Amino acid sequence: MKTFDHLLDTLNAAAPAERPAIEALIRKTFQVTRTALVLDMTDFSISVRRTGILPHLALIRRMQVLARAPIVDAGGEIVKHDADNVFAVFPEAAQALAAAEAIQRQLAGQGLETADGRSVGASIGIDVGDILLIRETDFFGDAVNIASRLGEDLAARGEILVSERAWVAAGKPPGYEATEYVVSGMPITVLRRGFP
Repeated sequence: MKTFDHLLDTLNAAAPAERPAIEALIRKTFQVTRTALVLDMTDFSISVRRTGILPHLALIRRMQVLARAPIVDAGGEIVKHDADNVFAVFPEAAQALAAAEAIQRQLAGQGLETADGRSVGASIGIDVGDILLIRETDFFGDAVNIASRLGEDLAARGEILVSERAWVAAGKPPGYEATEYVVSGMPITVLRRGFP
């Protein structure tokens, strides 16, 4: 099987008439419908300045280990870790919400203690849709972009932000409150749940 990067290089070098066939091959090889979950550690940057990078690299590792079991137990797979983020996919939206809720319950209250006795928590974003999934490497698509914006930019510590389409796909679970955000210039309805 050709690698994703090789196929993109082939697409970039292709004549216009050849491009549709190469795009179809990329979709056939890598496109799946999945639920994307993006976890971002909160209160991280300011804490690094106070105590230095090595204690925080250890803290990132602790968060990766903490998040792994709920993700895998819920039927998901970790695609990658990037800085203080965890990126995962799930076959079903309900599985992603179950994993997110389990992670936030573990962190509720005290979070993970930093080297100077303070704590960090997590913010999580979730969306569902067609994505290009390169297993254990990376993933791309609108659902990944929305989940990233929700988890990294908009959710606060202890929050799960779920796109309306993911919440509906999960069976409209109770305990989520609707709110509106503008994501990449588009207004979208998001469901929010906080864990104190």
